[in-house]
Amino acid sequence: MKEHLKTGYYLLQKILRKDAALMAKIRRENLVTVLNLHQVSPHENPFWSPLKPEIFDDLLAFIKGNFEVVAFGELAGAAKSEKPLAVLSFDDGYYNFYEYAAPILKKHGLRANMNIVPSCVETGKPMWNIRLYDFLNSAPRAAIDEIELPGFETRLAGDDFASKVRYGLAISRFLKNRPRIEREELWRGIEDKLNASDFEGTRMMNSEEIKEIAREHEIGVHSYSHESMEFETEEFFKNDFEKCARYFENKLGLPLEIYAFPNGSYRAEQIEDLRARSIRHILLVGEDYAQKGADVYPRFTIYGSSKIETRFQALGFNKK
Repeated sequence: MKEHLKTGYYLLQKILRKDAALMAKIRRENLVTVLNLHQVSPHENPFWSPLKPEIFDDLLAFIKGNFEVVAFGELAGAAKSEKPLAVLSFDDGYYNFYEYAAPILKKHGLRANMNIVPSCVETGKPMWNIRLYDFLNSAPRAAIDEIELPGFETRLAGDDFASKVRYGLAISRFLKNRPRIEREELWRGIEDKLNASDFEGTRMMNSEEIKEIAREHEIGVHSYSHESMEFETEEFFKNDFEKCARYFENKLGLPLEIYAFPNGSYRAEQIEDLRARSIRHILLVGEDYAQKGADVYPRFTIYGSSKIETRFQALGFNKK
């Protein structure tokens, strides 16, 4: 019922020509639209539902028909394009990019930016919150009820997926906006339960798969260990970046010119640090359009469950 209502809402927006108004605004103000994507897969997950391949396919056809789709390194050369410019930007480095997204991009003749997390490439394990979601998606209620976190009072309300989603997102919010040291201390109790459980985790791309997609797509970094940088010290941020730079040079043999802040979390001085290290393209979240000629890019998050919803998102309908 919720999905039907949502689709009906977007159909009403189309009748009201809100999509045409957004397209006119993008053209009139000469804006750059950067789309932030994560997973493309037919396998649903109630915590972080990926784009279905058929929805991603439709989105690419829509974007290709209305925009000049370029990589970040091509933005300057495309400044005189008759169509407005758009960039497709993926975060995290999930294997389903290699398995599902890349073939669909190739079908449309489009390039994308992929921002990897080197620690996840090396361990083969996703970020802590994705591991948590994978566990909650498969664990029985009794195992979930054993989770204890000091200061976290929320309990699982029921066995249904909706209750698990609310519970999982509540834990994620509780842990995410904390310095790494504090979060890791809290996380140890959950990690022990995850290690003792037999569940299938989300697969990440390995270094060889990343090198392969780098032949067609731009590779950037999403920090070394996916921390919320506004809560970290300047020393931590610089050390984390140094590890990224060494990884790109020694393990991937790729230039490092693109940096995407995890969770959209940053401080202004960290942007200046990246500029000093010759990072040419600095990616935020922000749910806003980017400006031509800038080196810092807000991005629109794409997460829709229907074709019409993702089309509206791609036009900036969710602009803050």
